[in-house]
Amino acid sequence: MRTLMFVIIMISFSFIAFAEIKTITAEHKYIMGDNDSKNDARRMAFLEAKRRVLEKSGSFIETLTEVRNYQLSKDEIKSYSAALLKIETTKEKWSFVGENMAITVFVKALIDTSFIEKQFKKIKGSSVTQKKIKDQQDQLSKLEKIVVKLQKELGSKDTPEVAVLRKERNVVFKQIDALQAKKIAIMEKINILSKNIDLIEIGMTLGEVKSLLGKPRSNRFTGYNYGRYWIVIEGGIVNCINEIERAHCQSHCQSSCPKFK
Repeated sequence: MRTLMFVIIMISFSFIAFAEIKTITAEHKYIMGDNDSKNDARRMAFLEAKRRVLEKSGSFIETLTEVRNYQLSKDEIKSYSAALLKIETTKEKWSFVGENMAITVFVKALIDTSFIEKQFKKIKGSSVTQKKIKDQQDQLSKLEKIVVKLQKELGSKDTPEVAVLRKERNVVFKQIDALQAKKIAIMEKINILSKNIDLIEIGMTLGEVKSLLGKPRSNRFTGYNYGRYWIVIEGGIVNCINEIERAHCQSHCQSSCPKFK
């Protein structure tokens, strides 16, 4: 009985150690200017709080052993973390600083270490996804800098310039929202491919493969590429499913794998 309890405790401990969930928090106080609405102030406070929580999250994720084994640079970890993590506002607090109203926005990011490591592995296995994420994060960074610049200009301008600057800032906010939606779509696509690839079996036809995975990114000889996976078709059916990041194909399909051509 004692032996059984010990085994259960050890299994539970191993699971907790493997699937740690870490909560990262941050906050930022923004003092409203004469040309700010409450919603403007809320968005500006959130942008800075988000930047802070992502910076702290990136530092934490960098310490994960398996992440280090992927040999990711700090910039890669920062980009992938920003793409993966969902930043939530937990509360906001209004106050006065002198005669001006101020808002403090509190945010959090939940980091499931097991999930993060799996997602980093998926991203690392697809150079196309890596480029998309990097490009999007670069665009987001540029847009957020433009918002900050416009905000500074708004603080020192009077009408009618204010109306023009506010309009420009609203356009940039909409572009940021569109990029955030696009980011979510990319990560969903990664998850769908990862789930559907498990449904591919030896003996399936190319048509059945395409119905599950869609159109391949490219094909070479008898191989059809889906990110980090190659599906080898011989005699009209699937003969081999190869994951690029592995050292080599399975022995029964080395002769037909595109990596061996």
